[in-house]
Amino acid sequence: MLRPLMSSPPGSASRSRKPPVDASGDRGGGGGGRRRPEVRPSGPPKRKRGDKNVRPGVRGPNVKVTQAVARLLRGGHPWIFRSALRRETELAEGSVISVIDDDGYSIGWGLVEGEGAIAVRMLSLAPELSWDAAEMSRRVAAALALRVGLGLPEAHRIIHGEADGFPGIAVDRMGDFLLIYKYAKIAETYLDTLIPILAEQAMPAGGGIYLQDRVRPVTPDDRRPPAFHVAGKAAPPDVEVDEDGQRYLVDVTAPVSPGLFYDLREGRRLVEAWSRDRSVLNLFSFTGAFALRALRGGARSVTNVDAAARSHARCRQNLAASGLDPEAAEALTGDVFRHLERFRQRGRVFDMVVVDPPPFSNVKGAVFSALRDYGDLLTSIAPVVAPGGLVLAVCNAVRLSEEEFLLALGEGAAAAGRSARLLGECGLPPDFPVLPAFIEGRYLKVKLLQLP
Repeated sequence: MLRPLMSSPPGSASRSRKPPVDASGDRGGGGGGRRRPEVRPSGPPKRKRGDKNVRPGVRGPNVKVTQAVARLLRGGHPWIFRSALRRETELAEGSVISVIDDDGYSIGWGLVEGEGAIAVRMLSLAPELSWDAAEMSRRVAAALALRVGLGLPEAHRIIHGEADGFPGIAVDRMGDFLLIYKYAKIAETYLDTLIPILAEQAMPAGGGIYLQDRVRPVTPDDRRPPAFHVAGKAAPPDVEVDEDGQRYLVDVTAPVSPGLFYDLREGRRLVEAWSRDRSVLNLFSFTGAFALRALRGGARSVTNVDAAARSHARCRQNLAASGLDPEAAEALTGDVFRHLERFRQRGRVFDMVVVDPPPFSNVKGAVFSALRDYGDLLTSIAPVVAPGGLVLAVCNAVRLSEEEFLLALGEGAAAAGRSARLLGECGLPPDFPVLPAFIEGRYLKVKLLQLP
């Protein structure tokens, strides 16, 4: 079991953006809550008797699933929900177990999870597997090789959970440091083996490794412990990272978010490309990453709105680190909906509005849920959008599907007496790969709308 090498100072960031390791909508370590896609039962590929590439049966400990579930697993879905098992496994948590279909044919291998909605997390579809240091080393090397030649900035993701072969974790590079996010308790069974491999293959010389525990679901009143130091040297309070030539200060030890969401990189590039000569309103601005992009893109003005004054302070630091005027963005603190109403009453409009709400927030008793309230949010935004203006809408709520998100945007605009049309969109950057059948993995939705 991992133990911290030293205590870390509390972080200051206030929001989290998680990669998808659960189907509940908060990308935590559980599962369930999402309607499964309809899949017609389908057995394994047709086999001829005597085919040497087919193992018609598997001996030893195994779990059996229906042909419909088997089809999803063979298509790349990495989870077996407990409700899908023909019989419960009695193996210890972290045990490697064979997964077979109803006809007894091998599907692959998975890690047994002791509790929660997910019973088994898939490791491989190969006929044989040794889940040991050699295999983990090979997978780390493959993850690093995948990212070579992609033109990634210094600040990027080096391991993205199941797609890179490591269930329940993600790893980001932040300057000279690596930050491991643990999303599932099952990861504890192999992290002690993995961390020395990361230190050898991926940690910059003279750097260090930190671990942030995100197993518990996030709640509006959540208070997490800071990330703890597990290898290498200790991090300073602020680490400067580079993304496309802009500099951001991050806190590697922060209990929730270090201060820069790597998965939104393509969205930031989209803002920079469309912001020239526009007045930009940046809602839920956090540490101002969109503001920096808009200013570099030639925005005429930028206004940040966030509930936390410390977010604006960090934005000013990021502006200065990037060689921009630290006062270049107007900073407004407080509830987004109240500021939108003030803008409406005063007739203040913007050429572009960027809205990236947390999955939920609780500001002075006012609770916002992206899953439930996104349409109402756009209804409040529409009156402050100039005719022909743009809205960049971001959603990372797993349970809000692509279709439901677009419907909420259209209905929200219509409720305000406006129409909306889609001009562009983007999703996860290439250092966030997703397995083909893993619908929950495609959690990020970024839509560029025009309101005529």
